[in-house]
Amino acid sequence: MLEIINKFEDKKNTNLVFLIKNKFDLEKINFLNLDKNIIDKLNNILKDQKNTTFKIFLWWDYEDLILFFHLDISKNILVFLWENISILPNNLTFEFNKDNILLDSVILWKYDYVEYKKEKKELDLNIVCSDLDRNFLIKRLTTLKNITDCRDLVNKPSSDKTPDKYLSLIKNIKFKNTKIKVLDYEDIKREKLWLIEWVWKASNYKPKLVILEHIVDKKLPYFWFVWKWVTFDTGWLNIKVWEHMYDMKLDMAWSATLLYMMKEIDEEKLNCNIICALPLAENSISGDAYRPGDILNSYAWFSVEITNTDAEWRLVLADWISYLSKNYNLESITSIATLTWACMVALWYNYAWIMGDNRQIIDNLLKNETFEKYWELPFNEFYVEKTKWKISDLQNYTSSPMAWASMWGAFLKNFVLNKELFTHIDIAWPSFVKEKYWIYNSWATWFWIESLSKMILELWK
Repeated sequence: MLEIINKFEDKKNTNLVFLIKNKFDLEKINFLNLDKNIIDKLNNILKDQKNTTFKIFLWWDYEDLILFFHLDISKNILVFLWENISILPNNLTFEFNKDNILLDSVILWKYDYVEYKKEKKELDLNIVCSDLDRNFLIKRLTTLKNITDCRDLVNKPSSDKTPDKYLSLIKNIKFKNTKIKVLDYEDIKREKLWLIEWVWKASNYKPKLVILEHIVDKKLPYFWFVWKWVTFDTGWLNIKVWEHMYDMKLDMAWSATLLYMMKEIDEEKLNCNIICALPLAENSISGDAYRPGDILNSYAWFSVEITNTDAEWRLVLADWISYLSKNYNLESITSIATLTWACMVALWYNYAWIMGDNRQIIDNLLKNETFEKYWELPFNEFYVEKTKWKISDLQNYTSSPMAWASMWGAFLKNFVLNKELFTHIDIAWPSFVKEKYWIYNSWATWFWIESLSKMILELWK
């Protein structure tokens, strides 16, 4: 439960939380009329200029008073808050400030996925906000809800997000300015989207292709975002080892990210048209699965030799990229994927890869001021040439060179048919973590909804 109140005195029997960065912040607790000895102690903490916490039981209308002193700025304030907020009780009252730091920290770091638990410990949050700032708070709460809804979707088991169930979920999202178009299995066959058809073939769940259209004016430029929505990725005959198989319910994290990015920008007035494409498919194992060494045809009529069946996402994206490149007048294509082990080895959970030739998008994301960080990889025709092969036009997995993240972006570049600017982003490991790491709770994180929507608004609003 979340309630917006005008002042701290409006709520009783709650834990009061304050972030203290200077003496003016400390004055906010004057309404408590604390004992002089306690005030003196708090002033001494200010003089020490060290990061610390202070907790005291209040004997009257409230429970605990919890003060976070962030006075040594050499330690990142987000890390300092994460170390403390994650262990707070669920009954909290705090003040809203336009820097969003305390609000974000409480909602994002107290997040827990409880949909399938018998006993659910829900948050009881009370936010003190002036009437003047109420619209700012409501807008921020909307963004945070998009983020937590996305995390719920990623954490959901794959049995409850098969292509059919996923499509129902998408249709239940209340868009105001975004149109949902669906291509079912018969459409996929009729359009000759052969690679997508092969990817789902071993599953009992037929694929769906979903297009989200935020069309402002058909005369304005079109920008397209595409992502893989493989609801469970077994690896097929190149089957994943057991410890990685368990994680595969999370392999659609980037698709959930862009779904809620579209929700985030749905009511914004843009100077461009945004198209998002969702190929919904499941990668299972059966006698109908394709094999290493098979050569498949694609929508773009490039033949593709399969060297690794676990490289299925690029097959799905390849057909989707060429289909939309042919059928929409696009200026730019951006693909986003939970992609490579190479990404984690190089950057761990802190950064996403970004590569391509759309400097406008790349430069904006590299300088973004959200906590979501990007690192650019080299990307040129050398890598694209290395995806081509002797007995087929292309290979879906190329072992040489071993620049795997760049090579997998390069494979997709072949399917950009009309010289649109191309950007590829790999969010594999920052999108979910197996354990509490730095400022993340385990499993789905909150990467990219904010930085991607912020990029769109800065470039095209």
